Amino acid sequence: IFEGKTLIIATGSKYRLLGLENEENLIGNGIHFCVACDGAFFKDKVVAVIGGGNSALINAITLSDICKKVYVVQNIDQLSAEKTLIDKLSTKNNVEIILNGSVTSLIGENNLEAIEVDVLGKIRKIELDGMFISIGLIPQSEIVKEILSINQYGYIETNDCVTNLEGIYVAGDCRDKKV
Repeated sequence: IFEGKTLIIATGSKYRLLGLENEENLIGNGIHFCVACDGAFFKDKVVAVIGGGNSALINAITLSDICKKVYVVQNIDQLSAEKTLIDKLSTKNNVEIILNGSVTSLIGENNLEAIEVDVLGKIRKIELDGMFISIGLIPQSEIVKEILSINQYGYIETNDCVTNLEGIYVAGDCRDKKV
């Protein structure tokens, strides 16, 4: 038991996964999340970006400048990013956008070699060197959900880092915020 006048919760968030077999084993071995961190490893290679929002398109645009080919796989019938990003991505000759596509299988035991994408019931196999998952974050608020107010997305509700309980504060990516 620890006692104190205040408690700061800064549990952060984690990347949302696709939920596929062998996915967690392939993280760092073909599956990545941070283009700024790992994009350079894929110079002149083939990659896929999973997602169609702002983060996914920023990642795809960045990768298009260093990779031979970039596939963008979005599970709905349109990209959900801002128009300026969609327009910029559309100028890239080495980018292929796959709409209504869901990754259904990861191929490769120790390293990702290919993915299978279901596009409106038709399975398409895409051979690649890497994949960047850009489908959002999951706040790590599970440990306080019984005592603090949590919004519909799982973020701890705050008013400038102040929670609904006196003396408990929240910082970082586990809290709701304007950005």
